[in-house]
Amino acid sequence: MFPDRSVVQIQSIVANGGEVPGVSLLSPGTIDLIFEEQSNGVDLVLGFPLRFGIGYGLVNETFPHINHGRTDGKVCFWGGWGGSSVIVDVDRRLTFAYVMNKMAPGLLGNPTGKALAAAMYDIVG
Repeated sequence: MFPDRSVVQIQSIVANGGEVPGVSLLSPGTIDLIFEEQSNGVDLVLGFPLRFGIGYGLVNETFPHINHGRTDGKVCFWGGWGGSSVIVDVDRRLTFAYVMNKMAPGLLGNPTGKALAAAMYDIVG
């Protein structure tokens, strides 16, 4: 079983304009809502500068492994305790997920997931 593959399949709905083969699930307007900034500043719990849209984090300088450190474009993400993460890059129609079978330290990803995401962006440019 590959949990990261399942995460990618679900999140690819956003990256692919709201559609999966043969089924329209989200309108382009709904996807645009994800990227409407709701907050931007130092998170009072985590202590990091974070940006949030609706339902997702939005890239900023805290995440240089996402989108080659660029903060423009339609790129969103979410993560879990222990290092799991998902990146949805609407501009490139790309979805990335990293889910471990063992928790690792880290609130905002772990070294392996960050390295894999950075390598992916090195490949796709």
